[in-house]
Amino acid sequence: MSSLRGSFPNSLTRLRKSLPGGRLPLLLLGALLAAVPAFAEMPAYLRAALGKFSAEIPPGWAYTLKTERDGRQTVERYDPTRPSTEQWTLLLSNGRPPTEEELAKYFKYKAGQSPGAMQSNFQKSDIEPGSITLVSEDAGRAEFTCAFREQSTHADKMLGHLGLHLTVCKQPAYVEKFTLELREPYSPVLWVKMRELVVEMGYAPPADGRPSLPCRSSSHFVGRIFLIRMEENLRFTYSDFAPPP
Repeated sequence: MSSLRGSFPNSLTRLRKSLPGGRLPLLLLGALLAAVPAFAEMPAYLRAALGKFSAEIPPGWAYTLKTERDGRQTVERYDPTRPSTEQWTLLLSNGRPPTEEELAKYFKYKAGQSPGAMQSNFQKSDIEPGSITLVSEDAGRAEFTCAFREQSTHADKMLGHLGLHLTVCKQPAYVEKFTLELREPYSPVLWVKMRELVVEMGYAPPADGRPSLPCRSSSHFVGRIFLIRMEENLRFTYSDFAPPP
């Protein structure tokens, strides 16, 4: 990422050769060319942090997840080396081993979900480089606000209603926290009204050859479904990461 200015022409050439007839769609070409000055003007620590940033847990990593919701706690283990139907295991329910009934409900719930690790709300490629604005900084870290690319908000309309806030550590350079916040009330479908939504994710610094990995997250939601008012507060804690074998 720090050598983007020099590597971009070569990358563009390879991309053109990979397309039928060597043609690059004008819309994509314009987006790529517009991104170059924006990235080139970024501070070196920000380019380095975004270059390594992933909002999701890297593929192949196992981890333990503690979820706190409405005064209840569950502890689960995700292991991608196991068969797809056995990758999630319920370890604890409110501080004790789960009962058979709780296990049955858990497996039924997981069966209705998509297999694999938890997915993030966005990818770093969704961020519009030209929208990144410095809010404050000191010797150790800096705060930025961002918006999402118009192309990304077309694919996921929800992103067009969210603002992104990044906290970036300068040394080592990594994204320490991101916050997604609903800018105004929004109805994704007719019978759902979202009035407040705040999602935060914090990351541990990279160390001992490991990338920066999530350590905690939270979400706050206020809205209604049909005529029923809803408020939900969730807290997640990530631990015991194991790299791919």
